[in-house]
Amino acid sequence: MRRAIVFCACVAVLACRAATAGEAILVVPNAHGATPRVSTPAGVEIDLDKALGPGADPARLHLAEMGPDDKPGPAIPVQFERDPTVPIRGKGPKVGTLWWLLDPKPPAERRFRLGLQDAMVRVPMAVQKDAAGDYYDVSDSGRPVLRFNHGIVPVPQGLAANYARAGYLHPVFGPSGERLSDDYAADHPHHRGVGWSWPVTRWKDEVRDIWACVGVWSRPVAMRRTLGGPVLAILESQHAWKWGDTEPIVREEVTLRAFRLCEAGRFVDVEVRLTGLADGVAIGGRPHAGYGGFGLRGAPAKDRKITAGTSPIGSSRLWSWLDYSGVFAGGQGPAGIAIFEHPSNLYYPSKLHQYPECNYVMPAFPGEREVPLVKGKTLVLKHRLWIHAGYAEEKTLSDVCAGYAKEPIVQLAK
Repeated sequence: MRRAIVFCACVAVLACRAATAGEAILVVPNAHGATPRVSTPAGVEIDLDKALGPGADPARLHLAEMGPDDKPGPAIPVQFERDPTVPIRGKGPKVGTLWWLLDPKPPAERRFRLGLQDAMVRVPMAVQKDAAGDYYDVSDSGRPVLRFNHGIVPVPQGLAANYARAGYLHPVFGPSGERLSDDYAADHPHHRGVGWSWPVTRWKDEVRDIWACVGVWSRPVAMRRTLGGPVLAILESQHAWKWGDTEPIVREEVTLRAFRLCEAGRFVDVEVRLTGLADGVAIGGRPHAGYGGFGLRGAPAKDRKITAGTSPIGSSRLWSWLDYSGVFAGGQGPAGIAIFEHPSNLYYPSKLHQYPECNYVMPAFPGEREVPLVKGKTLVLKHRLWIHAGYAEEKTLSDVCAGYAKEPIVQLAK
């Protein structure tokens, strides 16, 4: 299965032992530092028909943690995402990934019972598009989470038409509904919410600038998939980078997973896949400055605080984060948004750039280098956004970073 993001801080073992018909046991052993220190998304690949029996209905899944006496605790929201690469024949197969939010507990083996309940489960995470399909709004129990601008966003009056752009997140909302991102800012109208773009966009011997919307732009092709559920909302989109707004030179595919709000905050995972469509294409950061890549143009905030941390050169454990926090208009106290790179990204960890004068932060990839986008080859870039209440402490940022960086070891035991 093609996985969009590595989602788990735990080592998860899916076992069918000690389960009755129509049930399976999920075991999370305390191994290799797997116990999460903060809540974190957990993903387990599974064949529902094999685990729960033929005809298992994904809309009726029920998950509960087992206590010392093997009695199940309260129901935990759980969601099945079918693998779109596996063809459906009749009513199956139901092959995909099981998602839930794993809460932190003292180090010990943990066991969860997966089964089916009589009624369909509640679905708080929803995706709704506008009539034209230009944007898709994600909500959690009716409260706004973010907007994905799939189509071209209209340019505000008074700005040049070339600033029109597509394929980015804005607005992104905090836990109490405050706007955390900014768009079409007066000082830098090319800045756009949470986005990914590069000042050096090369084709053969010519360099243009998709970052500043000069000569090359990302344009919508298709929204491949949208899905809501009890745990997360999923969007998969495709865009084309147009050279002079006519010639496609890059295929851009984005998978977005926005998880429901939990006690730790909200996680939003973004995977960007860039495939060269022509010979001689490359991307790079601004010469002599290095900025470019995945970044946030934050909304203005009172008592703003920017926190950055990266592992020292030569460190045995690599880590990196950037956090932008403050008191935003319409909020109920401080809130913030942090960016984490995934360790599988090329050149990880990237140099962390912050520009307080224009509310911009980014892990700048690839810096002053140029990275070829070879025709027919795909560059994959993964990032996690962590949206939280209050100011984030460095220890908590480190814990969230560890939860994103550690890839799960998943086994199906019979």
